[in-house]
Parts: sequence; structure tokens; C-alpha cells
Amino acid sequence: MRKSLLQLLLAAFLMVSLSAVQAQDADEKMPGALTLKALFVNFDTPFRGEATDFQNTTNGVEIGYIHPINKFFNLAIPLKIGEARFPVNTDPGSGEKELFGALDAILQFQILPGDRIISPYVMAGAGALIERRGDDANSNMHLDLPMGVGTNVRLTKNLGLNVQAEFRNSLSDLRNNTQLGAGLIWKFGKAGPPPLADMDGDGIIDIDDDCPAVAGLSSLRGCPDGDGDGIADKSDDCPNTAGLAKFAGCPDSDSDGIKDGDDGCPTEAGPKDNNGCPIMDRDGDGVDDADDRCPDEKGPSNNNGCPVILIVDTDGDGVEDVKDKCPTLAGPASNNGCPEMAKEDKERLTFAMKNVQFNTSRASLRTASNSANILDEIAGLMKKYPSYSLSISGHTDSVGDAASNQKLSENRAKTCYDYLILKGIDASRMNYVGYGETQPIADNINKAGREKNRRVEFNMFLK
Repeated sequence: MRKSLLQLLLAAFLMVSLSAVQAQDADEKMPGALTLKALFVNFDTPFRGEATDFQNTTNGVEIGYIHPINKFFNLAIPLKIGEARFPVNTDPGSGEKELFGALDAILQFQILPGDRIISPYVMAGAGALIERRGDDANSNMHLDLPMGVGTNVRLTKNLGLNVQAEFRNSLSDLRNNTQLGAGLIWKFGKAGPPPLADMDGDGIIDIDDDCPAVAGLSSLRGCPDGDGDGIADKSDDCPNTAGLAKFAGCPDSDSDGIKDGDDGCPTEAGPKDNNGCPIMDRDGDGVDDADDRCPDEKGPSNNNGCPVILIVDTDGDGVEDVKDKCPTLAGPASNNGCPEMAKEDKERLTFAMKNVQFNTSRASLRTASNSANILDEIAGLMKKYPSYSLSISGHTDSVGDAASNQKLSENRAKTCYDYLILKGIDASRMNYVGYGETQPIADNINKAGREKNRRVEFNMFLK
């Protein structure tokens, strides 16, 4: 019976191997392989959970054929023959050693595909195990579901080491087992050239693909064109907006020959020397509106597009009214046609900064000081120079809380602002602001410095 068992398994293995080798000869793109390994079998470990106890481990031998399916999967057909201690119950070593044979169909998944020195894999499949049953010479077949891990280590071009560990889940009671195998693997057959790489899967091989990592169009040598303008994204300065090749893929919406990014008026055609904007000349006098001081009335270019009859200088200061901020008061062109403040009037503003005084820690004017009279003089200056505006800014020293100082400076500036309104100065000509302790003009360490920092500044200016 033992002889017939071995003959049956060997014949089955030879039939599968021969058919696989014939298939290999017909397709030599990837070489097949034969394996020869020593086996270490244990039917006790699955029940006791003591994988390191080799007392009941038995030996066997495995020969196998491996047929490549693709770069990730192989089909392995192993034939196993040996002795095993088949348990009759879950007690360790409960059975006798008997001869067994097994034939499997295993699918191996290559974790690192390709021709590597170390090639690990995981495996799973199905198989049949035949055991000889005692003195009655009967044999019994069990269906197993093997699964495990293994690796191949290349020694030469065709020869390598193979190590494999598997757990076989049997569909019969008390027949689960573990198997370790170690031996040689020999690759045979001539390997054809590897398939040409196409990393991005766009149908264009990498050596012909200008964008091998991103799927693209064959017309653009494998590069994408996100905006569909026929210009590859890698060469397109505006990859999300369809454009023209002469502008590196950027659009010219108004078709004036200037790309939108450089066009001051991208939706209105205009010459390049006008930044792509149309030249506007509402009155048709040949002077562009941008340079025409009278865009709705015709006039010569030497008069800035204004009619000659409109050149007016009411105050006779040599500054035409259209340029004169003070058209009824004579003043130099350097001061926009407004009269300049006299030196003594400027000095009066500086004097006011030093001498307008307030009650301690309050925003009310000190009655014992000359503060009201000084503010009267500033009101007089505002009436003397009606084209000027006045800025009032309050400041404090650093003594006390910063927030309190900020509020105090604002209130003191407003006190001066309110006083001048009472003296007839239009509120639209004035503004006030508080800076607290943030703009000192002297050191706050000593008393003299702090006195200088406690001030209200008055600044007259032209708008």
C-alpha cells in the first residue's frame, strides 16, 4: 500500500509538472523553477501552541515546480513525502509515526516583484494529504488549506535558497499541522525581455514619456494638458486656463497681442504702449483722457487738452486755477499756489505745543495758565489761512497705565478741537488724535523730559 501511495502521488506530480514545463516552453517571458527541500513536520504544535518544542517534529522531503503567472503571482505545485506523528487525541505525542504524502496547489504573492537577491512572498492554496493508517495498511486522505510565508535568496543566476513556513488547516479533526521547509530553488528556461515600463499607465512607455509619473496624452508625449489648449502642463504658464502657444499657454482675451497677465485691460483691446488699454479721448482733441485736464472740452496738447479760454489765474500768482489749491489767494507754485505761512506764525504753533497746559491727569485746560489765549491765537491763524487744515495730536509721558495715558491723550486733543469749534473754526478743517506715551520727544527718566513729553501738537497743512 505504501508503494502504491507513493506511485500515485509521484504520477500526479509528474503530470502537473510536465504540463507546466510545456506551457513554459511555449511562453518564455519568465523562467519557471524547481525546488528541492527538506521538511520538518509537526502535528502537535497547533494543539499545544508550543512552536519551539521540536520533540514530536518529524522529517520529510519536498520537490516542487513553480510556474510564474505574472510579475506578482506564481503557481507552486509541491509534492511532499515523509513521516509524521499523527495524533489520535490532543495529548502531545499521542500517535505513531506513519508515512504520508501530499500534493498542493499554492498561489504565491511576490511582495517585491522583479529579479531581486531576496524575494519574500506570502502564500495560500489547497492540497490533499494521504496518510497510511496503522497495521491495517489502509490509507486516508485529508483536504488541507495551507497558508504561510517564504523567501528566495539568489546565489547564482539560476540557483538560490528557498525557506518557507506554513500552517496547514485541515478539514479533518486532529490533522492541523505546521511545516518548515529549507532547500534549493533552480530556475530554468530563458527569460524574455521584461515588459517595457509605463509607470503612469497612460499607454506610453517611460522611455518615450516626457511625463512618466503623470498620465497624459500621446500627442504631447505622455504629458497632461489640464486646460485642453494643446500645450503640455509642464510647458504651460497658465495650466488651468486655455491660451496660446506664443504666450506659453496663457490667454489673450481681447486679442490685442498682449497676454492677459501683462494687459492692464485684459477684456478691452488696446496698444502695447498704453499697457493694453484702449486710448480714451472723449472730447476728440487728440489728448488722451489720462493726460487731458479737460477731458470733455477740446483743447491743445500744449495746454493739457484744455481750451485756451479756460486758462484762468484768478489770484495772479502764475499758477492756473485748475492747478491752484488756493485759486483766490496768491502763493508760490512750490506751495500749490497757496500762501506760505509766515515764520512767526509757524513759531506760534511750536510755542502752543509747549504752553497749552491741562489740569493734572485731566483733560481740562488749566485756568491759571495762558492756554485759552494760546488757542485763541491758533483760531486766528486758521482764519488767516483759510485754505489750511489743522491736525491736533495729544501725547503723554510714560508715568501710569499705558491704556489710561492713551485715553488721556485723546481727550486732551479733543478739548483743543472742541475749543476751536467754539471759536468758529469749521470742524471739517480739523482732526484730532491721541498717541499716549508712544511718541516721546525726550527721555521719560527725569522730570524735565516728562514735561516735554506731556504736550499737544498743532500742525497746519494743505490738503
